[in-house]
Amino acid sequence: MKPEQLDITPLNLRDYATATGWTQVREAVQDGLVIMNNPAYSPRQLVFPMDSMAPDYLDSIAIALQRLAEVEERAALMVAGDVQRVHEDTYRFRLFEEHDDHPGIPFSYALSAIKGSQLVILSSATTAVRPQIHHPRLSITEAQQVFSMARFNHTEQGSFILNVSCPLNKLDTGGSITLFGEEQELPLVRKTSLAMLQGVQSIVKAIEEDSEQSFVDAMSNEEAPIVSANLAQALTYFEDPAGKHGLDLQIQWAVSLPPPKDLRRSRVIVRPDYFPRIQQLHAALKPKRKLQEEDYIGTVEDLLGDWSDGRRQGDVILKLQLHDVEEPVRAKVSLGPDEYDLAWAAHHEQEVYVRVRGKLRDGNQPRALTDVSYFGPVPKHPSKQ
Repeated sequence: MKPEQLDITPLNLRDYATATGWTQVREAVQDGLVIMNNPAYSPRQLVFPMDSMAPDYLDSIAIALQRLAEVEERAALMVAGDVQRVHEDTYRFRLFEEHDDHPGIPFSYALSAIKGSQLVILSSATTAVRPQIHHPRLSITEAQQVFSMARFNHTEQGSFILNVSCPLNKLDTGGSITLFGEEQELPLVRKTSLAMLQGVQSIVKAIEEDSEQSFVDAMSNEEAPIVSANLAQALTYFEDPAGKHGLDLQIQWAVSLPPPKDLRRSRVIVRPDYFPRIQQLHAALKPKRKLQEEDYIGTVEDLLGDWSDGRRQGDVILKLQLHDVEEPVRAKVSLGPDEYDLAWAAHHEQEVYVRVRGKLRDGNQPRALTDVSYFGPVPKHPSKQ
């Protein structure tokens, strides 16, 4: 480890050492030094300047980290990472393949997993603030604040790990939350972490116990459910279209704030064959809406029709903007020759929107759009519904 590569503040190193059992010699502060002792490792000491601009600061930090690495029996680089994140909870989204036959993963799947990690954080933060069975939107201020503070860290050994950390001390607590059977007053980021862990663990437990229906009934009757339809949907983004990869979610707690004492595990594994069941849970948890004919605005994403009598007709993939959903929804509609020509024209022109009237059915994307009574271009850029 090169001293010039370190980005560690004196307070972070002191706080990490304090949280792991070291005691500060306060008399040394007047000399501009941090000196820390630990009876378990006497006569070793940690000594470094309080001023990060001191000439010997980097060398002193490197020595202190090496000393911590020796007593903790870990690599100094790992200790340095924990010191840097001493006040942060870290979420490790590891994509694993039970039979690792390929050196990589599809790029489209990697993008989907990144989107899934975003939605897991947002849905967990929203549940931590306003627990309910379904969140029409994940754009509440507190959830957006948590996500805006999240940092995408360097990857680590152990293929395809999305490593995201959030600082505990940048946001207000925002009230209490009931987790693991007790009401707790915690920073919002820690409440998000606990809601994420307990939520995903509950989903996996319901699948492994084959008790999805009773789980859905229990969540629907809870005044403050820990699992939302949004969290279940977020997990579906980690589904590999080839059905090979699963998700290993692990939370590394900020050293400065230990997790609840009765927390047994900080890790949960979602195996590849769980994802179809999670899709079903999402559909069951989401409030049922009345199927009726409505107008939708969107863009033409793909043309899948076949030739017949010299003209094309058939399936078209649309990306629709819904008034109660933040993210665009992919839908599949079957069009006759005349409407298919309009779809082809819209697909080959830039920023051309279409309007379609029909019944959008629930289910996995692309969702079925049936009973279409109108399809045509929008003459100008529409305002968002």
